Amino acid sequence: MKKTIYYKIPAIVYALLIFGLSSIPKSRMPEMAFWNFDKLIHIVEYAVFALFLMLAFRSSNNAKITAAAHYWSLVSGVLYGMSDEFHQMFVPGRTASVFDLGADALGICLGIWLFNHLHIFAKFREYEFKQTTD
Repeated sequence: MKKTIYYKIPAIVYALLIFGLSSIPKSRMPEMAFWNFDKLIHIVEYAVFALFLMLAFRSSNNAKITAAAHYWSLVSGVLYGMSDEFHQMFVPGRTASVFDLGADALGICLGIWLFNHLHIFAKFREYEFKQTTD
């Protein structure tokens, strides 16, 4: 097994965490003190998810996936957000919202931007990372 699999684990675990949090009925959720505070939570939640997705795709053994990590992170993140909103339709007191999906997509874009601009991810932005993990 290649050691690049370890870079995919955070995205998988985080996706499961999002699913678990989305499964909580509205009656058990805390009240939000600020108007539309939940949109900020969606943005932050999915920005972190995008960081993990970028890490997973940039560490791929497939050069085409690595080169298109931005695309795959955006597509998979937004599709996961869509599936999350669909899932919430079946949770008591929760509903699907196009505005929540928009906040999720904004968070994915923010996470991709952060990945490209934060120094701590610099080694994953360089092509040489591919040779060091094989």
